[in-house]
Amino acid sequence: MIVATGAVWAVTAVPAAAAESDLPEYLMKVRASQMWKVADGTGITVAVVDSGVKDLPGLEGRVLPGVSFMEPPVSRPDEKYPPHDDFQGHGTTMTAAIVGDGSGGGPRGLAPGAKVMPIRTSIGTPMAFGAIGEAAKGVRYAADNGAKIINLSIGGWWSLDKMKPAVEYAQSKGALVFVGMGNEGDGNKSTNPIANLPGVLGVGAVDLTGEPLPSSSYGPSTDLASFGGKVPVRCKENTAWCVQDGGTSYATSLASASAALVWSAHPDWTANQVARVLIQTAGAPLDGSKRNDWIGYGIARPSKVLLDHQGDPGAPDGDPLAAPAPVQTQAPSAAPAAAAPDRAEPAAAESGLSRKWPALGAAVAVTLGLGITVILKRLRR
Repeated sequence: MIVATGAVWAVTAVPAAAAESDLPEYLMKVRASQMWKVADGTGITVAVVDSGVKDLPGLEGRVLPGVSFMEPPVSRPDEKYPPHDDFQGHGTTMTAAIVGDGSGGGPRGLAPGAKVMPIRTSIGTPMAFGAIGEAAKGVRYAADNGAKIINLSIGGWWSLDKMKPAVEYAQSKGALVFVGMGNEGDGNKSTNPIANLPGVLGVGAVDLTGEPLPSSSYGPSTDLASFGGKVPVRCKENTAWCVQDGGTSYATSLASASAALVWSAHPDWTANQVARVLIQTAGAPLDGSKRNDWIGYGIARPSKVLLDHQGDPGAPDGDPLAAPAPVQTQAPSAAPAAAAPDRAEPAAAESGLSRKWPALGAAVAVTLGLGITVILKRLRR
């Protein structure tokens, strides 16, 4: 058992309305149906840089044309890979988590009024060795084509020589970037290097009790957390929905959707201001600490902004990660401070999307998270 590491989803318990009866518990905990009466993500485009998207009934009208940066094999130079296709299903799952309408067995998205811009890369294919360059192109494309939020539920063993300038370019265009911490269940050496880049929000995964998933990687670059437990994910070669752990990939999509809700309600805010209020209103660690390496400043709770009118957006140009505003904390736990999660206790029934990064083909998966030197994101402590 992890002690005093998790966080409370919501301070105020609100009885479920009749319209919420078909919502999954994690959406009920963040008071999704009440939030949607205030803002549902309308007007906000979230770029999902991933494996593409499969056109499904639950996504109709919610997905933009997008673009594919997949490089064809040398043996088939004329091969085309449209963005509205997905070999693996990972990108489709992330898209549905953000904007899905719940039909066809898929999930209800947290920001159903938003639009997803699918940006397809070689993630999840034998050509994944080129995914980092493709993803960097995708980040630039997203920034140039109206994406306010860039969702990177991806990671791997790669250099940041292309991704770092791409992220900086997107930030200069006003975009907010979220990235999953990783699903290796380890700290620092296995965390996603993209999360170390300045201004990028690294996202960890928790279960419904607010405890970190054992598979969720952790470290100083963890900024927020969201739900990543048993969720509908694409499976069986992207032909069906199965309930599995979605890990930090799914959590990142929910964090991106949380930002879309806040930004939809406050379209005049900047990326820094949206990030700041999410940090301020996050469900902080139960031991009373300001942050920890497993859930960062806490679980994202956009309802605290939209329904309870909490959070001060502050200066439009100030980086909230460089100098975070005071966060709202829960009462300190009587339990001792948390130790690192027991790595000998694996998460149950995990596969595919939960334990392995989709960015990697089998040939390079064993080197995930190793041998990368990156710039520290901020001097927070």
